[in-house]
Amino acid sequence: MEDSAAPSWRTKHLRSLGGGMMTRVLCVEDDSEVRLVGASERWARAMEELGRLAAHDRAPLLIAGEPGTGKELCARHLHAASPRAGGPFVAVSAARLPAERLGEELFGVETCAGGRPAARPGLFELAQGGTLFLDEIGALPLDLQQRLVGLLDGAPLCRIGGEAPLVADVRVIAATSRDLRARVIERSFHPDLHQRVGALGLSLPPLRERDGDVRRLVEHFLERQRGAAGLAGGGVSPRALAQLEAYPWPGNVRELRRVVERASLLAHGAPLDLEHLPPEIGALGAPVRPSAPSAPPRSGPPGALRPSPPARGSASLGEAVRRHILAVYAAQGGNVTRTASALGITRVSLRRHLRQYLAADARGKEPLSD
Repeated sequence: MEDSAAPSWRTKHLRSLGGGMMTRVLCVEDDSEVRLVGASERWARAMEELGRLAAHDRAPLLIAGEPGTGKELCARHLHAASPRAGGPFVAVSAARLPAERLGEELFGVETCAGGRPAARPGLFELAQGGTLFLDEIGALPLDLQQRLVGLLDGAPLCRIGGEAPLVADVRVIAATSRDLRARVIERSFHPDLHQRVGALGLSLPPLRERDGDVRRLVEHFLERQRGAAGLAGGGVSPRALAQLEAYPWPGNVRELRRVVERASLLAHGAPLDLEHLPPEIGALGAPVRPSAPSAPPRSGPPGALRPSPPARGSASLGEAVRRHILAVYAAQGGNVTRTASALGITRVSLRRHLRQYLAADARGKEPLSD
């Protein structure tokens, strides 16, 4: 995500039955707007579409984009711009919860086994009158996909193990970084659910396709970081900015934000320079500006993600991303959790990349440690 006006949102932490932190309920505190930073042509088009979608306050919606492109932030914007803004905004990622617990977390439970508490509401109940943001909807098991289709068609909500019907007055905004059309063909995603959530949709461009927005985002994150720390703005050196703009950003805006925040702490109020950047960014070769215009925007429905054009100054975007991910993975000692955190992507996405990159060298091995 990129940013939000901090006073606008109050964060409540919900604890799962096992006691671990599960998700967040975000409630509007005042009328401040969620801030969506960017002015590139690709981003402007996406924001125009986002504005049109704000008029639909009940219909399900699907936001597609790579990890870190701002899907939850856009969902929060849609919630805040809708008549449901006074209700809760509940965010949950299906990829970050155990499959066997997803049903209880989403739909609630009336009776539990093993001495666990009974009669616990699910996230649909907690989102009553508001919005449920369901990230990585493609990770839902098929049986829960079918149950979600029923709810979207107006079926009453029933807790697991219960019989009393409940009214689910909830707007569902789903998100995906996967190709859901391909998953429908593979029979791992329910076609009826794809039809329900994909009727309205938004595709977000990756950061590498947002010309000029790296500079805007760097300035924005620096201003926010230094304002919070009470430091005078030192800006960023031209050579550091050139490296930041040449880098392909596989973790997109989320990764950029973390890099800028870390670099700002290291700079202690001085302008950001190469020594404040991670080695894989600061040590990039001199950036080469493209002589031809960038490729035209991708088209197609949400959930049908397509390959992106090569990044600036790079013979192959895929090779640049591969080298970067493997370098960070090696620097983190082969630890998947720390590598995913450093890159600003999920462990599921990182494992998918690593299995592809390491297949030739690790036949029959599983080199992915948590």
